[in-house]
Amino acid sequence: MLNKLSDTIYYLSNQDDKERPTLGLVCGEQYSLIIDAGNSVQHAKDFLIEIEKLDVPPVKYVVITHGHWDHFLGTNEFDAAVIVNSRTNEIIKEWESYSFDDYSLQKNEGINELGDLFMEIIKTICQTGIILS
Repeated sequence: MLNKLSDTIYYLSNQDDKERPTLGLVCGEQYSLIIDAGNSVQHAKDFLIEIEKLDVPPVKYVVITHGHWDHFLGTNEFDAAVIVNSRTNEIIKEWESYSFDDYSLQKNEGINELGDLFMEIIKTICQTGIILS
């Protein structure tokens, strides 16, 4: 549920147990602006569902306040122009270079770069499928 600060400003409260920060919505006469995109696709979708319950103008902009992952990983869920400073943009681009697909995980399976400790990463089977242990 969105909390209302005024006729034009709303926010979705943070959820510490899910590492979700507060997200904001500022509504103008023609367009709305979102402050931070959330920590995941699901966080962004949850925010959009709450926004759709309001009679507000369409979202045109998303402002990312800073480069912490929990403020920008939901960005792609918004059909809006993204506004960031240059340093935050560099951080987001760095995250885009990371790969979490199966091939990348398999390629790096078993790698040990801990120095004096040995750590072997292996695939194991569990109730939900194959995981890395």
